[in-house]
Amino acid sequence: MYWIPIILLMAFLFFYEFFKSKEWLRAVIFTALAIVLMGATLGIDYASKTTDTEVWSGFIENWEHIEEWDEWIPPVTHCSTDSKGHQSCTTTPGHWVHHYAENRIKTTDDGWTNVSMMPDGKHMNDHYPNKTSELEEMFPYGTPTASTHSYVNKVQASYSIYNHKNVNLEDYKDLPDYPSKVRDYFYIDRIVGSVPHKKQALKELDSINSDLNRFVKDPDNPEKKKSYKQVNIIFVNVGDKPKDYAYALQDSWEGGNKNDFVVAFSMDKKNNVKWAYSFSWSEVEILKLEVNDYMESQKNIKDFTPIVKHVGKQVEEKFVRKEFADFDYLQIEFSTTAYVFIWCFAILFMVLTVVLDMKEIGFKYNRRRYRNRTHHW
Repeated sequence: MYWIPIILLMAFLFFYEFFKSKEWLRAVIFTALAIVLMGATLGIDYASKTTDTEVWSGFIENWEHIEEWDEWIPPVTHCSTDSKGHQSCTTTPGHWVHHYAENRIKTTDDGWTNVSMMPDGKHMNDHYPNKTSELEEMFPYGTPTASTHSYVNKVQASYSIYNHKNVNLEDYKDLPDYPSKVRDYFYIDRIVGSVPHKKQALKELDSINSDLNRFVKDPDNPEKKKSYKQVNIIFVNVGDKPKDYAYALQDSWEGGNKNDFVVAFSMDKKNNVKWAYSFSWSEVEILKLEVNDYMESQKNIKDFTPIVKHVGKQVEEKFVRKEFADFDYLQIEFSTTAYVFIWCFAILFMVLTVVLDMKEIGFKYNRRRYRNRTHHW
């Protein structure tokens, strides 16, 4: 129904100008401005509802180091002449400008990234690194990386149709946030919650995600390449809690992103997995069931790394990412706020038309009175 205020505005401007001032150019300009503003409002509203962020994985593939250098800025003289023809000049002295060394890393998932910190947390400076090979030693070729990228997700604007009917998110205040925060330029921790030997397990998961997203030849287009599995594996230990927390997590994350494979599970104090629940938009349901069965068989876990490896193999064997183009049929309803704005724009231009016309009538009237007085005098 967003087109109704536009039609009403156009009709109002047409009839007003037809019966009143005949200012057709003004009507055209106001209509165009209103359409632009209303279109921008609806576009912003649509983007706010459908823009989402997903995580891509890759690896370091290139480096660039640019040495520091000094640039001489020559003196500049500016002259001006006053109304009497006197000229005055000022000169800005020449000076040197120092350009600090620059260091960049290229990854397969996010291109070039400027870096200013070493992996150990120390700041880079003009003294170190001094060449590309030293930068390569800090960030070796093939190091797993991760980055965030925006995409259109119509599902998140309509996810309520997929909600678990018996789950109220207000009852689950302690659900974790979706892991998308990038740290140290290239890393996203995709094991949420506590697990044994988490640091090593995170490294293993980074490596698996990067490997599953390596570029391979596209069988449908041999001249091009595509991401191998296009998957982002995430583990979430919700703690010693009932299984409905997994359903709540799925609703809170709105099913995850199009490339996510999320393994939610509960681990007790003895590191026994009580239950597991995998969710993904992938339609390969057997994969989710097999991962759940494997996770629930894990007892007295000493190291989570082998579990990450095993699930990684399961995902590699059977995961198929769902094409979100399948959701193009979803109709996105504009928000009440957007409707209020477009109605306000329509009313504003109607009122503005009348106000400007009244001012013009008043101006003509005053000018006529002035002429009459002058003529009488």
